Amino acid sequence: MKIILIRHAKVLLDNTQKITASQMNTWVEAYNHAPIDTTLPSKEVIHYIKGADVVLASSLSRTFDSLSVIDVVPREKNILFDEIDLPQAKGTWLKLSSKTWLVLLRLMMLAGFSKKSKVYTEAKQRAKKASEYLVGLSNNHGSVALIGHGGMHWLVGKELERLGWECVKQGGGSKNWGFKVYKSP
Repeated sequence: MKIILIRHAKVLLDNTQKITASQMNTWVEAYNHAPIDTTLPSKEVIHYIKGADVVLASSLSRTFDSLSVIDVVPREKNILFDEIDLPQAKGTWLKLSSKTWLVLLRLMMLAGFSKKSKVYTEAKQRAKKASEYLVGLSNNHGSVALIGHGGMHWLVGKELERLGWECVKQGGGSKNWGFKVYKSP
């Protein structure tokens, strides 16, 4: 039994433009609806996806758009696998790139320094449910490939390891089309 977590293709949206914290919500909404780079992933990633008994995606379009690049339709699109929400930020005095805001807001979330600090707690609960769901599918079907998001994959991977699953292979790190392969205990 195997679970493969694969990050979606690159989103075609400028993440270097300087914006304020208050503008991040608009940027995230644009990111969630932006087109993706249609360059094919590595042969290894294609092999994992096409060789899986079950292919799943989050409900965000960049995941199933990524699968369409290699002519694969997910069995299911599920909000359970969506990316971790960012804490809400306000302020117009400091302008940073959206990439920098993403890092800062995630660090604030992890440290509990946000008005919506429950975002992280909820994400961990969702990751627990997601990992249990993936394990159930793998027990019934064999190999499961999930096309999703870096933050949620990090939490799901931690949960899988807590359940005794072992990461036996990884490639691409946290980059787009990066993957981790977990085997059952």
